[in-house]
Amino acid sequence: EMGCDAEYVDDVHEELVCAVCHLPMLRAVGIHPCAHAFCEGCLVAPHTGVALQECPTCRGAIGSTAPSYAVRNVMNGLLVYCTHTARGCEEKVKRGDLETHAATCGFAEVTCTHAGCGATVLRRDLKAHVAKCEWGLVTCPKRCGERVPRGKLEKHKAEECVKRMVECEKCGTKRKAEASEEHRKRLCPDREVECEVAGCGVMYKRGARAEHMKEHAERHVELLAAENKLRVEENKALLQRVAVLESNFESRCTATCVLEWIVDGFSAKRQAQQHMYSSQMVMSHSCLANRYPFQLSMDSNGMNDHPGAVGLFFYPRRGEHPHRLEWPMKKKVEMRIVNQKGARRQRTRSARSGRVRLA
Repeated sequence: EMGCDAEYVDDVHEELVCAVCHLPMLRAVGIHPCAHAFCEGCLVAPHTGVALQECPTCRGAIGSTAPSYAVRNVMNGLLVYCTHTARGCEEKVKRGDLETHAATCGFAEVTCTHAGCGATVLRRDLKAHVAKCEWGLVTCPKRCGERVPRGKLEKHKAEECVKRMVECEKCGTKRKAEASEEHRKRLCPDREVECEVAGCGVMYKRGARAEHMKEHAERHVELLAAENKLRVEENKALLQRVAVLESNFESRCTATCVLEWIVDGFSAKRQAQQHMYSSQMVMSHSCLANRYPFQLSMDSNGMNDHPGAVGLFFYPRRGEHPHRLEWPMKKKVEMRIVNQKGARRQRTRSARSGRVRLA
């Protein structure tokens, strides 16, 4: 970046003018050993971006460069006019403060902050512009809760606001727009509606319903009687269908359910004369009406009157939904004891819902 072309209040001494760009130096840099000073950007070749190797003034070799703070301080203390002088700003500021002033100058151009506007105004006029900007959001005065651009408020109030008053095209009464749909569908006395009696089909004004009902009472009775007859026939068909479903349901509920209780280490338990209980089982998983919970127990070495025998017992339980079940339980239960060891003779007792395997 080359020298600063701001408009200076007083003439700049020629020693403070860069010999390359011929402008007051910007970020002055001194060359060693010749001590000439130039703008920092002027010591770089403009087309290649490579630092110069020779002093532009004396053509001596450049050994090194360093910021010339003395020159910089002098330059930053020079008075310049604001860059927005053409728009009316008359401020004179130190060159070092020029950017700070420009950022707050009332004559600088800024863009309106409202979305959709895009207008460019002077910073000092921005507040007044924003206050009346057509794109500024304002709250609808009819208290509908909507916020719309100021320029579209009148259209909103006239065509869109749910709190605006509208006139029914049929009866001519007025009400708020938010209630007009309900009025049109359910309340307007001059809007034509179809008779609610199935098969009548007559159209009449809602306000004349009583007269229509009185005038067509006999025909309505005939239509309702025919409708009732049709419903009776439909109910008969539904009852027949229910009977078929109940029959299928019952057949599912009476299906055979086989459960197994495997007793491990039976020989040792029998020798110890243990009395064993199974976990709670459910008789059928496919039919709620037949889900009788039960528990099996086994006396491994017989009862007092049958020493040496194996006793197997069935205990119905209440379960989670006892009110859905029939009590007392009338289901057929068959229990079978199966010895799993080799060719020993199997003992069989009647049943179908519990099977005990002895391991």
